[in-house]
Amino acid sequence: MSLTVLILIVLAAVYVPIWYFAWRSPRAKDYRLEKYGPAVKINTRMGIKLMDCLCVYRRFWKFMGAVSQVMALALMALMIYVVVAAVINLPNMIGSGGMGVEYILAVPGLNPLLPFWYGLAALIVALVCHEFAHGVQARANGLRVRNTGLLYAVVPLGAFVEPEEEDVRKASRRARLDLYAAGIATNLVIGVAAFLLFSTVLLGGLSSPYDNNAAVYGISEDSPAADAGLPVGSIILEIEGEEFSYYGTHDYSWDPGSQVTVTYATEDGTGTVDMRWGVYVYRTVEGGAAYSSSLTEGCYIVSIDGNRFYTAEEFSGFMSSTSGGQTVSIAYVDADGTQGTMSVVLDSNGSRGYLGVYTNISGISLMTPSDIMEYSTNPLYGYDDGILSAGQGLLKYLSHPISGFDPIPESIQWWYGDQSDMFWIVVSLLYWIFWINILLGISNALPAFPFDGGYILLGWTDKVLERMGVRDAAERERRATEISGNISTLMLFFYVLIIVFVIL
Repeated sequence: MSLTVLILIVLAAVYVPIWYFAWRSPRAKDYRLEKYGPAVKINTRMGIKLMDCLCVYRRFWKFMGAVSQVMALALMALMIYVVVAAVINLPNMIGSGGMGVEYILAVPGLNPLLPFWYGLAALIVALVCHEFAHGVQARANGLRVRNTGLLYAVVPLGAFVEPEEEDVRKASRRARLDLYAAGIATNLVIGVAAFLLFSTVLLGGLSSPYDNNAAVYGISEDSPAADAGLPVGSIILEIEGEEFSYYGTHDYSWDPGSQVTVTYATEDGTGTVDMRWGVYVYRTVEGGAAYSSSLTEGCYIVSIDGNRFYTAEEFSGFMSSTSGGQTVSIAYVDADGTQGTMSVVLDSNGSRGYLGVYTNISGISLMTPSDIMEYSTNPLYGYDDGILSAGQGLLKYLSHPISGFDPIPESIQWWYGDQSDMFWIVVSLLYWIFWINILLGISNALPAFPFDGGYILLGWTDKVLERMGVRDAAERERRATEISGNISTLMLFFYVLIIVFVIL
């Protein structure tokens, strides 16, 4: 049994008596507890006076309501794209192994992606601001707020603002849409503001004296680099006594795939390791061109058609110039250091040739400090070819914590000068405020009940039906409810299906 499951069992054992008390005891109301399905509502009146103070600027909030609807619809389109793309990709996930239930829970400390203190602070900011925005929009449109509080079920599910149901029922369609879109838009605005602060104000002016050096930001387990003891976070200075740079034309006296002495720099000084350096094949694709050849896992690709490769980028650049069906001559070194050559007919991968190998440099993830900074602060890094590409870039950027970028891993922060610990604490906190707010905004835009996106879908469906000539309000409401309900059911089914595959 995993530690996460054990913690959840303990939390559930604590929660069940609380839920039963909220359900059965007449004293529960004295403690402002209320059963809410399988959850418990902890009701308060916190923040309502502040909402009343801010809501007096009604013209401003009416404008913000219109802007919020546009933002919410944009995120809804992105969420639909994400869900549909994930469902299409599900067959490729079969047999690949799930991430585990801990990755589904948005609980700092339990979810391996969420650091406890940064995650907790960012989650509080995101939830409180999301619900507070609902409350201000409700009051600005003349709707009363009954309660604010926390929704709790084994783990905290989130904050809430509860307008009077009768007021919501009687409110205009525009007022309801403004209300439901407010939280999504607020999360988006806070996320963008936090992103600009850490990426531009704080990190925008940083540079590294090693900007164009090959820099080690990750090393695979059981790889040649790991076995040699090369430290993560080191800067490659020389190989075999020759200055080594990441970019430019490489023409060294030593051959790729040979045993070399690597001189590196760390925060504590310089050091050397002896290791084999080259384009390392750590996996072959079943059925690919290399699969049944001598180019097996653990081999080094020295050259193809006489072109030597000292970095993985050189290898990738050469492969982009090839085409399917092309015969190439490959020089390689196997895991025992034995040299060999062979001819391979490349498969097709679109317009380029495909060898069917996964490679890196001796198990090292290499990039320059300047590229790492761009990668960490620019969501469009490598994804600047249109709106669809930009959306893919954003989703890729949001996955950075999986590989430790939040936004700059602690092991490589020294590359960018002698910044104080407080500087990096602020950068990390702003990053997680950005990350959680954007994720919360996007997920709430899912066009399904009980997410905000479901109610926005209902309102806009009603509006479209009216524009199409359905004038009878009762008939329009019936049709809008049926259409949005069907879409909601479908999206929830897809959503649960994706979660199940991710867990398993």
